[in-house]
Amino acid sequence: MNDLIVWRDKLQELYAMKSIYIDKAVQFVLALVTFLMINQNIGLMKAVATPVVAVALAVICTFLPPVVTAYVAAGLVIVHLFKLSIGVAAAAALIFVVMFIFYCRFTPKKALLLLVTPVAFMLHVPYVVPVACALVLGPISAVPVVFGTIIYYMIECVRTSATAITSADGITRQISLFVKTVFQDKTLWITVIAFIISIFVVYTVRRLSVDHAWKIAAASGAVVNIVVIVIGDIVFDIHTSYNMLIVGNIAAVVIGFIMEFFLFSVDYSRTERLQFEDDEYYYYVKAIPKISVTAPEKTVKHINERKETGEIAGTEPERRQKSKSGQTEKPAVRKTKTASKVKWPKSPAVQRPTRVGGNTDEILLAQSLKEELDIQSIVENELNSDNK
Repeated sequence: MNDLIVWRDKLQELYAMKSIYIDKAVQFVLALVTFLMINQNIGLMKAVATPVVAVALAVICTFLPPVVTAYVAAGLVIVHLFKLSIGVAAAAALIFVVMFIFYCRFTPKKALLLLVTPVAFMLHVPYVVPVACALVLGPISAVPVVFGTIIYYMIECVRTSATAITSADGITRQISLFVKTVFQDKTLWITVIAFIISIFVVYTVRRLSVDHAWKIAAASGAVVNIVVIVIGDIVFDIHTSYNMLIVGNIAAVVIGFIMEFFLFSVDYSRTERLQFEDDEYYYYVKAIPKISVTAPEKTVKHINERKETGEIAGTEPERRQKSKSGQTEKPAVRKTKTASKVKWPKSPAVQRPTRVGGNTDEILLAQSLKEELDIQSIVENELNSDNK
């Protein structure tokens, strides 16, 4: 567990340092997946339904605000619907305009949820979205989640009913059939109601002063999703895949636990309850410390002094020959200290070096030169004294 916490702290530090690049990378991946899935599920306009166009649009949207990606995705859907019917494209454009008006009014900074929700539906894990949004964002996230759900069912309607829409007589009949197919779909409204109730339940439970509130909230949201959708299936005689329903909500609970580990990791065993007062109020405080582990620091301890290997007499074949004959040869290793300045006495002819080298031959040569110079100076002194 401590290793996981250290790993989490390192990831948080990495994100703090590289948040700009990570956010842009996530925006690029989300935009690319959205455009590819739109082309895969509709793909009526062949000229823009290619991966090259999807990659180009994703790259452009990466360097723009996230809301632009939602606008481009809506425009891509309208372009494909224009190939199907001009009236259907106009009706879809009107629906998008109404959605963006309400979006800009209530949740202008949550544009990515408009993209995440349809993508989650296409990946068959839509129940993760309301649970995760309620844990992090709160009830206001219901607006983009509902709009994203409607967008997905619009795309699904075109994918399954394109032939029936094109075979209808006149633009008016096509628009009427498209609108009825989308907004009279009982599965759409049951899913919307389940998501809204789940968001409010998860948010309410998450804010309670109970131990493991995030875990209980995630599990409660999953239960609400299952119960509401099952009741809707029974009442309106709708056939929903219960396997996908159960698996998707299990995934929602798992994602909720992972989010708690990264965002709300506390130690409930050390909970403290405090009480104090002032002139007007009594205060009852429940304090829960966060879990934090100090990362172990790796230190290198130097035991031996700095050593310098001198010249080793003999060549490699000779050492091998000696080792075969039973003789062992130890390399001559000499400890050397940092070179320091040494003051030498000055002679009439030569200035002594101010630094002691690491080579023994140079020292011996210097000593022999000194002796010769001393002898020469003695001889010269003797000669001068005789001449006098």
